[in-house]
Amino acid sequence: MIGNYVKIAFRSLMRNRLVSFINIFGLGLSMSVGMMVLVIVLDQLGYDRFHPFPDRTFRVISGYHRNNGQQWALASTPLPLYDVLKADTSDIEDAVSLYPQLNGVVHVGEKELSLNGAYTEPGFFKVFGFTLSSGNPETALRQPNGIVLSPMAAVRLFGSADPMGKVIRLDKRGEFLVTGVLARTRGKSHIDFDAYASISGVPLLVQNKVLPDRSNDWGDCQAAYTYVLMKKGMGSRTLKGQIDAFATEVNKRDKEGKLSFNFQPIEKITPADGNIYNDIGRGTTWAKLWVEIDVALLLLIAACFNYTNLTLARALTRAKEVGLRKISGAKRYQIFVQYVVEACVLALFALGFAWALFSLIIRYAPFNDGYEMVPSSFKYSPVFVLSAFGFALFAGVMAGTAPAWILSAFKPLRVLKNLSTAKIFGSIGLQKTMIIFQYSLSLVIIIFLFSFYRQFSFMSAADRGFKRDNVLVVPLGGVDEKLAATAVAATGGVESVSGLSVAFTFHYSGMKGAAWVDNTQKGSLSMNYFFADCSFIPSMKLGLLAGRNFTTQADAVTEQSVIINDKAVHNLGFKEAGMALGKKLWVNDSTSLEIIGVVKDFIYENAGKPIDAMAFRNKKGAYNYLYIDVGNADKKSVTDRLARTWKTLASKQVFSSSWLGDDLERIDSQRATISLLGYLAFMSISIATLGLLGLVIYSVETKRKEVSIRKVIGAKPRQLVGLLSKRFIKLLWIAGAIGVPIGYTLGLLFQQNFVVRAGNGLLSALACFGLLLGIGLLTIISQTYKASMENPAKNLGVE
Repeated sequence: MIGNYVKIAFRSLMRNRLVSFINIFGLGLSMSVGMMVLVIVLDQLGYDRFHPFPDRTFRVISGYHRNNGQQWALASTPLPLYDVLKADTSDIEDAVSLYPQLNGVVHVGEKELSLNGAYTEPGFFKVFGFTLSSGNPETALRQPNGIVLSPMAAVRLFGSADPMGKVIRLDKRGEFLVTGVLARTRGKSHIDFDAYASISGVPLLVQNKVLPDRSNDWGDCQAAYTYVLMKKGMGSRTLKGQIDAFATEVNKRDKEGKLSFNFQPIEKITPADGNIYNDIGRGTTWAKLWVEIDVALLLLIAACFNYTNLTLARALTRAKEVGLRKISGAKRYQIFVQYVVEACVLALFALGFAWALFSLIIRYAPFNDGYEMVPSSFKYSPVFVLSAFGFALFAGVMAGTAPAWILSAFKPLRVLKNLSTAKIFGSIGLQKTMIIFQYSLSLVIIIFLFSFYRQFSFMSAADRGFKRDNVLVVPLGGVDEKLAATAVAATGGVESVSGLSVAFTFHYSGMKGAAWVDNTQKGSLSMNYFFADCSFIPSMKLGLLAGRNFTTQADAVTEQSVIINDKAVHNLGFKEAGMALGKKLWVNDSTSLEIIGVVKDFIYENAGKPIDAMAFRNKKGAYNYLYIDVGNADKKSVTDRLARTWKTLASKQVFSSSWLGDDLERIDSQRATISLLGYLAFMSISIATLGLLGLVIYSVETKRKEVSIRKVIGAKPRQLVGLLSKRFIKLLWIAGAIGVPIGYTLGLLFQQNFVVRAGNGLLSALACFGLLLGIGLLTIISQTYKASMENPAKNLGVE
């Protein structure tokens, strides 16, 4: 029977190719977004799946309920909880604590980088699925100064050199010996630190007052992250009773509230629960994931509305088919199943179109920038393929249920015109409501997109306060900065060469830390640090408000001087730039630098972000990028000459470069996000227009006899077009009255997130409505004019 239904469905699709194409196009567009969301969902649900004992590994989470009614759930726990759990050998096979206090500035030779790490136990490798590409997991975390680096941290610190056995120094925490390098994992994990050091070194740091003593502090629930590996056959329920009993003893000493603990399976950590605070990892939350799922479903529902409209528009031509089948003995459920199968067959065709679009999105990644809309790690898998087919069948059932229910209810002699009387919200028809909803949504998306585009175009053209044109940025990649600068400066077309430690990016990614003056930390502030040579400030046309630039080689030998920006001047409490000159800026407990200059504030991150306090420091060997000013020379020829020069410096290294102006324009323009919004806007307009087309076709079909009679008695085509079109045009104006205020308001609210703003966009919002109105009018009139020009004798003759 199903086979016959599929044959009938295929023949029906071939017989009505235009309508089938419209349905496949609309459903395919919406399903392509659904497939992108499907990738995101599978990616987020794939966290922590590679661990060896997922069914027996739990994270302990803390709960605290204050006597005043406030309560929190935290992913972290007090540090001494680990010792309590480790002592339970009857239920627990092993336990691991992550103590995230291994952070600060790490020194490797002359290189200084920020490090985010944690102290942990040797059982780390047993409980979790991490392995080592170098080193022995049994001994890597046993010696007090041993440290294991992530693959990315190893490359950042040592480049292509083997890090094993090398020594790194972390501010205040001493020297560490690299005893291992993590291998790349087979999947994602919420545990994602740069480095892991042996927790056996913590007592010495506590003794030296470097770290606070939290070994018996049950009041600090943010100190550590605790995990347990239960023995086989032992769930967390028995342990829960024991740990609750222990929490009761702790609570006897706490007069302000009550502490409690719970257990979270490791596979349930990501996506995260938005109600659990102090979480780690880069995975999303269920709330964000559901928003993305809801967007996909919203677009899918809109496309399904169109299928319903177009199917009902064709229903007059299929009413006889339904009547004849019922007279010949067909049951209602059989007709219902037939139309649902027809919708599913169409949805599978739409899946093919969606898959073609999705393949292009995967290949060219037009929606990926700093944030990966579609994870770059995506690979086709049986799970994804089966999920995609399941999604298509779900779309088919959802699209076909409503028209199948209506069409299967036909009485053999009933005409279709009574089917348009379904009402919601008073006198507004269901189909009219669909059109208003779709066009309002499309208009809101278009206005917001245009506001988004205007804002980022305005930001990309904003003056950043330094030279950005004709400046080539070249990563040194371990090449000696002094030798490279000398060789590059001698290359034809190069006007100046300067060194910088961190490139200008969307978010500052260099070294951060506290800074204060007068050797007192009471007025300390957060500071971003760039290391720059003495050529950088004049070469990049940065303006000095007071003082001088780094002028002598002595500035770079022992690092005695620092240049701060105007924002730092005011944050440090000075009223004028000149008042900061000569003062000592302490960058840590043992290093103070003389403020020799103040530069004007310049935008070194994205243009919409407030300028933070920053400082230029001058230190030999701390530069990772060359900023090369080529003036008005031909860019391609200069780049080719520099590539040849680079071969003499590093014959085995591939020369890479980028133009600063292009980098900044890419940072501020947000092309990927605009592309995504543009795709959604195109999709919503297409779906809304197809829905309107279906409703117009349906209306013309039901009024064909009336139009013919009016034409016989003398009605002009212009009058007939007006008669058929005016109620649809009214729907467009209603959609505009709803969509313009909402879209304009969202655009204004969006601009509040930025320091520099593009300004009022009311005319742009009205222009967007004019565009959508024009598309709608073209859709309406194309069908109503066609109906007004038909031969009335043909239609009346049929009657």
